[in-house]
Amino acid sequence: MKSKINYFASLFTCLLLVFSLSAYSQSDKKGGGGGGNYLGPGNLNVGLSTYWSYNSSLGFQADYEFNLGRDFTVGPSLSYAGYSDSWYNYSVFGVGARFRWYADRVLNISHPKWDVFANGDIGFSIWSHRYTGPGSDPNSHSSTSPLWIGLGIGGKFHFNQKIGLQLIIGSGAQLGLHFQL
Repeated sequence: MKSKINYFASLFTCLLLVFSLSAYSQSDKKGGGGGGNYLGPGNLNVGLSTYWSYNSSLGFQADYEFNLGRDFTVGPSLSYAGYSDSWYNYSVFGVGARFRWYADRVLNISHPKWDVFANGDIGFSIWSHRYTGPGSDPNSHSSTSPLWIGLGIGGKFHFNQKIGLQLIIGSGAQLGLHFQL
């Protein structure tokens, strides 16, 4: 199931990229323009997330955006998810980087209240699980996962220049706020 979700998220992101590049090349031929007024750099993004790969658990994710280039930002990312089953309590801490490509300019979105983007995550997770069933379990421990990646698309609605709402769908889903610092 996890590989199907990742496959569809990857396919959808690639289709969005192809559509965006096509729209960009056509708008250049027409001499159009506009868009490109995204408010990404300097944003602290925080929100509640669901992680489909972690038993659809609810968690927390935060990242900060630095300008990487025209329409691109990158920044450190931290996440936490906790969940349990009949016998164990699990905790997953994620540490990595989040890349965003703002498509406002390419899609000719010039409204100052909206930003549209594709994002990618790369990093690793620190897992721990604790046995909660009867008796004791010598397998309770912590471990570090190999490198992971995630893809998504999202949008931001700016209430004003300092605060707004953010939604991301992809390798997980996130609903949160962003703050211009």
